[in-house]
Amino acid sequence: MEKLCHAILWILEKSPNGRARLDLAKLLYYSDGVHFQKHAEMITRGDYIHLEDSPYPVKLNEALLFLKEKGHIDAIPKIEGNGIQGFTLRFLKPLEGLILSREDKRVMMKVVEAFRGRVVDENRHYPNLYENYVVTPLFDAIPFSVERINTKIHVLVQKSLLNLSGKMFRVLFERSE
Repeated sequence: MEKLCHAILWILEKSPNGRARLDLAKLLYYSDGVHFQKHAEMITRGDYIHLEDSPYPVKLNEALLFLKEKGHIDAIPKIEGNGIQGFTLRFLKPLEGLILSREDKRVMMKVVEAFRGRVVDENRHYPNLYENYVVTPLFDAIPFSVERINTKIHVLVQKSLLNLSGKMFRVLFERSE
């Protein structure tokens, strides 16, 4: 769980407006997935499950509770016109003895930069990782395996580029089944 805590703090430190819990869970998943694709191992070395609305690290709540109790993060309510709409997790101070490698940080920075605001359009940025989590049944463990994570589930039959009115359009034709 130590690497998970360091990864959480690193992502929150690079997110000046903080992150919602589910966005944080997705950023951790995509960071682990990208790292797995390159090195066949995950940054946090933890398990993920498919919840209704996101891939979720099994030990995330335990890690957030530990970090909050030790004063490393804070949870601030998001107050809108119709009441409290969740909480934003914010970075306060780092843990001693950062154990993330340079490559871990590089991969996480790539993922955080892809989602500067909320984590949306995941299938556009990381389609194979998105599909890996989506096809996993609810409340099952999301598998990280070399055979499954580097392949696209949907087969693209043809790609072509069209130049129309000076603008470039990419057209993807998917095989219908």
